[in-house]
Amino acid sequence: KKFQHPSVKSLHRGQFIWNLANVPLLDQYIYALGQNKYRTVVEQVIEQFKGKVIPKLSSFRDCINHGDINDRNILVDSSSASLENPQYRVSGILDFSDMSYGYYVFEVAIAIMYMMIESPDPLSVGGHVLAGFESVLPLTAEERGALFLLVSGRFAQSLVIAAHTALLYPENKEYLTITAKTGWKHLMTMFEVGQEAVEKAWFETAQAYTHHAPA
Repeated sequence: KKFQHPSVKSLHRGQFIWNLANVPLLDQYIYALGQNKYRTVVEQVIEQFKGKVIPKLSSFRDCINHGDINDRNILVDSSSASLENPQYRVSGILDFSDMSYGYYVFEVAIAIMYMMIESPDPLSVGGHVLAGFESVLPLTAEERGALFLLVSGRFAQSLVIAAHTALLYPENKEYLTITAKTGWKHLMTMFEVGQEAVEKAWFETAQAYTHHAPA
């Protein structure tokens, strides 16, 4: 059943810069990157996003997005007494300030992006996140086909907005550019490796889970 609430319309935040549908709005902030190879890749992300993702939004399944599922906003409980082999389960989520109307696939893409930053194997971690999400809600072919650009789009949002905000508030630059420390490297690598190869790694990793699932 769809989420219902008398105030749900307030989450239709049309120009909200952090809504993943609004990657094209980055055009107005891209100046903050200067002129370099990073800007060139972000321009590619924005143009491909406009051409390949925006026209498909109507085919994605809609929902209310938390919009910021990252390691700083996830609470876990230990579900194992073993110190040698600790096991954890998600027990809660913090920070609902970025909630907005969006699509299920946005939540997967945002989680993949943040897990790439934290993972020692960033290019394959997306497959593990995807497997977990699809154990509850399998994506459609259209949603899967948009994942590469959605993850790239979230990297672009984080990096461009951080650069813009750091110009406005230089005293907060260190905090504002936490994601940028490794984010640029991951975004550049994704485009160097290419969509086809990255998707192959994600989808094969996710597929492996279906072969090991208990009967």
